[in-house]
Amino acid sequence: EIEDAMYSQEELHNLPIKLHTQFFKASEEDAKLIVLAHVDVQHLHFRKVEGRNNNVLTCVSALFNRNGNFIQGMQKIVTMNLKDETLEHKLGPGITVKTSFDVKPGSYLVRLVVRDAEGQLMSAENGTVEIR
Repeated sequence: EIEDAMYSQEELHNLPIKLHTQFFKASEEDAKLIVLAHVDVQHLHFRKVEGRNNNVLTCVSALFNRNGNFIQGMQKIVTMNLKDETLEHKLGPGITVKTSFDVKPGSYLVRLVVRDAEGQLMSAENGTVEIR
């Protein structure tokens, strides 16, 4: 399901996520593209086990070229096992998952897919980046 969503162009907004990108040119031929997935954890569903709030987020970031061809992708798993206090006070603004790609100058479509294990909800967003 996550892979299908990654190759789709359709945006889904079932989880509170925001996609941000940054890039840094190391030289004329090389750049580092940073994909930031910000997740508002206050609106996620958690399973309570032994006084802790549990959930697992799967974050997939993928790059496509201007023709829509897949270049590379990365998956990150965030396992949350949080005390009530941590969830309420320390993670108020949410969490950010950072993924970096080594790229060449050019135009890229960035695809972000985030899925949570407890609510079985998924969000997918598109972004574009032009690195000159």
